[in-house]
Amino acid sequence: IEQHRLYMDRVNGQWLMSDFDEHKADCIRYIAISRREQSIRKTIAQYLVNQIGPLYLQGDVCVPTIMVVAEDSLQIWCDCWVEWYNISADSLMFVSGGNHSGCFTLTEQNGTLNVASFDQTLDGSAFLPSAKRIFGQHYDIYNNIHSNPAIRDACRELQMREYINKPLK
Repeated sequence: IEQHRLYMDRVNGQWLMSDFDEHKADCIRYIAISRREQSIRKTIAQYLVNQIGPLYLQGDVCVPTIMVVAEDSLQIWCDCWVEWYNISADSLMFVSGGNHSGCFTLTEQNGTLNVASFDQTLDGSAFLPSAKRIFGQHYDIYNNIHSNPAIRDACRELQMREYINKPLK
């Protein structure tokens, strides 16, 4: 049995973890990184729903699937799917959607992230050259993710669970 030391403080009537095994700084850094990643994903998801979603036959809800390939500061390379669903009783029925892989460039102003640009892959015979140009040194990672339906299905399932618990606005 492993023993750990967890410290709690009461702040404004709520118990909050204040330290874990005397690694308070590590905990704070991890929480900050997690919040940053969530903010980046939310910004990209909102862009996909609001800018790409209207290009498809619409259903009741639009749920993006975002598979991050690489990050460099405010540049995020990802394989994204934008999909519309109709709500039927307790099920989501697929209506339409498609793939939008590429590189998002984000800007940050007063702590708020925004999409400055989205360089996405092209269709048809232009797909491969555009994917290699956009993903560059990250192309092999992208190709492994993009060409593997099991990865896409697992990510879609995770993001559908998130959607069910907290829909995008």
